[in-house]
Amino acid sequence: MVTRPLSQKFLIGALVALGLVFIVLGAQRLYERYQVKQISLDFVKALQSGDGSQIRSLLTPEKADLAKNLKQDSQDSRARIDYRFLDVQLTGDTAQVSIQIQKNGYAIKPDIHLIKSRTGVWKVDSISQAKVDPLWYDQKDQLYREKLLKEKVPPTEVEGRVLAKELARALNTTVEEAPPVQVDP
Repeated sequence: MVTRPLSQKFLIGALVALGLVFIVLGAQRLYERYQVKQISLDFVKALQSGDGSQIRSLLTPEKADLAKNLKQDSQDSRARIDYRFLDVQLTGDTAQVSIQIQKNGYAIKPDIHLIKSRTGVWKVDSISQAKVDPLWYDQKDQLYREKLLKEKVPPTEVEGRVLAKELARALNTTVEEAPPVQVDP
Protein backbone atom coordinates (compact mmCIF):
# COMPACT_ATOMS: atom_id res chain seq x y z
CA MET A 1 0.00 0.00 0.00
CA VAL A 2 1.23 3.42 -0.92
CA THR A 3 1.42 5.99 1.82
CA ARG A 4 0.86 9.57 0.86
CA PRO A 5 2.03 12.62 2.65
CA LEU A 6 -0.50 14.48 4.75
CA SER A 7 -0.60 17.44 2.31
CA GLN A 8 -1.61 15.11 -0.53
CA LYS A 9 -4.34 13.51 1.60
CA PHE A 10 -5.61 16.95 2.54
CA LEU A 11 -5.61 18.10 -1.09
CA ILE A 12 -7.51 15.00 -2.25
CA GLY A 13 -10.01 15.38 0.59
CA ALA A 14 -10.52 19.07 -0.23
CA LEU A 15 -11.07 18.30 -3.93
CA VAL A 16 -13.58 15.57 -3.10
CA ALA A 17 -15.43 17.90 -0.71
CA LEU A 18 -15.43 20.70 -3.29
CA GLY A 19 -16.74 18.28 -5.93
CA LEU A 20 -19.57 17.23 -3.62
CA VAL A 21 -20.47 20.88 -2.97
CA PHE A 22 -20.67 21.54 -6.73
CA ILE A 23 -22.82 18.44 -7.22
CA VAL A 24 -25.23 19.57 -4.49
CA LEU A 25 -25.40 23.13 -5.89
CA GLY A 26 -25.98 21.78 -9.42
CA ALA A 27 -28.74 19.49 -8.19
CA GLN A 28 -30.36 22.38 -6.32
CA ARG A 29 -30.19 24.54 -9.45
CA LEU A 30 -31.80 21.79 -11.55
CA TYR A 31 -34.54 21.38 -8.94
CA GLU A 32 -35.24 25.13 -8.94
CA ARG A 33 -35.47 25.12 -12.75
CA TYR A 34 -37.95 22.25 -12.49
CA GLN A 35 -39.99 24.13 -9.85
CA VAL A 36 -40.12 27.33 -11.90
CA LYS A 37 -41.20 25.46 -15.04
CA GLN A 38 -43.87 23.50 -13.14
CA ILE A 39 -45.34 26.59 -11.46
CA SER A 40 -45.44 28.40 -14.82
CA LEU A 41 -47.21 25.44 -16.42
CA ASP A 42 -49.68 25.15 -13.53
CA PHE A 43 -50.42 28.88 -13.86
CA VAL A 44 -51.09 28.63 -17.60
CA LYS A 45 -53.34 25.59 -17.05
CA ALA A 46 -55.24 27.43 -14.30
CA LEU A 47 -55.75 30.40 -16.63
CA GLN A 48 -56.99 28.08 -19.35
CA SER A 49 -59.45 26.30 -17.06
CA GLY A 50 -60.58 29.52 -15.35
CA ASP A 51 -59.69 28.22 -11.87
CA GLY A 52 -59.57 31.51 -9.93
CA SER A 53 -58.46 30.02 -6.62
CA GLN A 54 -55.58 28.16 -8.29
CA ILE A 55 -54.57 31.33 -10.15
CA ARG A 56 -54.51 33.34 -6.92
CA SER A 57 -52.53 30.65 -5.09
CA LEU A 58 -49.77 30.81 -7.70
CA LEU A 59 -49.53 34.63 -7.68
CA THR A 60 -47.47 36.78 -5.33
CA PRO A 61 -49.58 38.04 -2.38
CA GLU A 62 -49.80 41.55 -3.85
CA LYS A 63 -51.02 40.26 -7.21
CA ALA A 64 -53.35 37.73 -5.58
CA ASP A 65 -55.07 40.61 -3.75
CA LEU A 66 -55.59 42.36 -7.08
CA ALA A 67 -56.94 39.14 -8.62
CA LYS A 68 -59.60 38.57 -5.93
CA ASN A 69 -62.25 40.16 -8.13
CA LEU A 70 -61.12 38.23 -11.19
CA LYS A 71 -64.10 36.95 -13.14
CA GLN A 72 -62.86 34.50 -15.71
CA ASP A 73 -64.97 32.00 -17.53
CA SER A 74 -63.52 28.63 -18.36
CA GLN A 75 -62.18 28.38 -21.87
CA ASP A 76 -63.03 25.61 -24.31
CA SER A 77 -61.27 22.84 -22.42
CA ARG A 78 -61.96 20.26 -25.14
CA ALA A 79 -59.42 21.86 -27.45
CA ARG A 80 -55.93 20.47 -27.00
CA ILE A 81 -53.29 22.87 -25.73
CA ASP A 82 -49.62 22.27 -26.41
CA TYR A 83 -46.90 23.82 -24.25
CA ARG A 84 -43.22 24.16 -25.04
CA PHE A 85 -40.64 25.82 -22.84
CA LEU A 86 -38.42 28.11 -24.87
CA ASP A 87 -36.13 29.46 -22.15
CA VAL A 88 -35.73 29.48 -18.38
CA GLN A 89 -33.56 32.12 -16.72
CA LEU A 90 -32.82 32.03 -12.99
CA THR A 91 -31.15 35.03 -11.37
CA GLY A 92 -31.05 34.83 -7.60
CA ASP A 93 -34.61 35.17 -6.32
CA THR A 94 -36.14 35.99 -9.70
CA ALA A 95 -36.87 33.85 -12.72
CA GLN A 96 -38.25 34.30 -16.22
CA VAL A 97 -39.86 31.45 -18.13
CA SER A 98 -40.54 31.85 -21.84
CA ILE A 99 -43.21 29.41 -22.94
CA GLN A 100 -44.99 28.80 -26.23
CA ILE A 101 -48.68 27.95 -25.93
CA GLN A 102 -50.51 26.56 -28.95
CA LYS A 103 -54.25 26.03 -29.27
CA ASN A 104 -56.47 25.69 -32.34
CA GLY A 105 -53.55 26.48 -34.65
CA TYR A 106 -52.68 29.76 -32.90
CA ALA A 107 -49.63 30.38 -30.73
CA ILE A 108 -48.54 32.93 -28.15
CA LYS A 109 -45.16 33.20 -26.45
CA PRO A 110 -45.56 34.91 -23.09
CA ASP A 111 -42.75 35.48 -20.60
CA ILE A 112 -43.79 34.52 -17.07
CA HIS A 113 -41.84 36.36 -14.35
CA LEU A 114 -41.53 34.68 -10.96
CA ILE A 115 -40.21 35.77 -7.58
CA LYS A 116 -38.99 33.52 -4.78
CA SER A 117 -40.72 34.29 -1.49
CA ARG A 118 -39.00 34.41 1.89
CA THR A 119 -40.18 30.86 2.51
CA GLY A 120 -38.51 29.66 -0.70
CA VAL A 121 -41.71 29.21 -2.71
CA TRP A 122 -41.78 30.53 -6.28
CA LYS A 123 -44.76 32.76 -7.15
CA VAL A 124 -45.85 34.38 -10.42
CA ASP A 125 -45.25 38.13 -10.34
CA SER A 126 -46.15 39.18 -13.88
CA ILE A 127 -46.59 38.14 -17.49
CA SER A 128 -45.18 40.00 -20.47
CA GLN A 129 -45.09 39.53 -24.24
CA ALA A 130 -48.51 37.82 -24.28
CA LYS A 131 -49.50 39.15 -27.69
CA VAL A 132 -52.12 37.79 -30.07
CA ASP A 133 -50.79 35.47 -32.76
CA PRO A 134 -50.48 37.42 -36.06
CA LEU A 135 -52.07 34.44 -37.85
CA TRP A 136 -55.30 35.15 -35.95
CA TYR A 137 -55.27 38.74 -37.20
CA ASP A 138 -54.59 37.56 -40.75
CA GLN A 139 -57.61 35.26 -40.62
CA LYS A 140 -59.82 38.00 -39.12
CA ASP A 141 -58.69 40.37 -41.87
CA GLN A 142 -59.51 37.76 -44.51
CA LEU A 143 -63.02 37.27 -43.08
CA TYR A 144 -63.49 41.05 -43.00
CA ARG A 145 -62.28 41.31 -46.60
CA GLU A 146 -64.74 38.59 -47.71
CA LYS A 147 -67.60 40.31 -45.86
CA LEU A 148 -66.89 43.60 -47.59
CA LEU A 149 -66.69 41.96 -51.01
CA LYS A 150 -70.09 40.29 -50.40
CA GLU A 151 -71.48 43.75 -49.65
CA LYS A 152 -70.27 44.83 -53.12
CA VAL A 153 -67.68 47.28 -51.79
CA PRO A 154 -65.15 48.17 -54.52
CA PRO A 155 -61.90 46.15 -54.22
CA THR A 156 -59.70 49.22 -53.74
CA GLU A 157 -61.88 50.41 -50.86
CA VAL A 158 -61.83 46.90 -49.36
CA GLU A 159 -58.02 46.93 -49.32
CA GLY A 160 -58.04 50.44 -47.83
CA ARG A 161 -60.35 49.41 -45.01
CA VAL A 162 -58.32 46.28 -44.25
CA LEU A 163 -55.13 48.35 -44.26
CA ALA A 164 -56.78 50.88 -41.91
CA LYS A 165 -57.57 48.05 -39.46
CA GLU A 166 -53.99 46.77 -39.65
CA LEU A 167 -52.60 50.25 -38.98
CA ALA A 168 -55.03 50.76 -36.10
CA ARG A 169 -53.83 47.52 -34.51
CA ALA A 170 -50.20 48.58 -34.94
CA LEU A 171 -50.98 51.94 -33.31
CA ASN A 172 -53.11 50.31 -30.60
CA THR A 173 -56.26 52.23 -31.54
CA THR A 174 -59.53 51.56 -33.38
CA VAL A 175 -61.03 52.48 -36.72
CA GLU A 176 -64.55 53.83 -36.94
CA GLU A 177 -66.63 52.48 -39.77
CA ALA A 178 -67.59 55.27 -42.16
CA PRO A 179 -71.17 55.27 -43.38
CA PRO A 180 -71.52 54.18 -47.01
CA VAL A 181 -71.21 57.10 -49.41
CA GLN A 182 -73.76 57.38 -52.19
CA VAL A 183 -72.19 58.38 -55.49
CA ASP A 184 -74.33 59.91 -58.22
CA PRO A 185 -73.31 58.69 -61.68
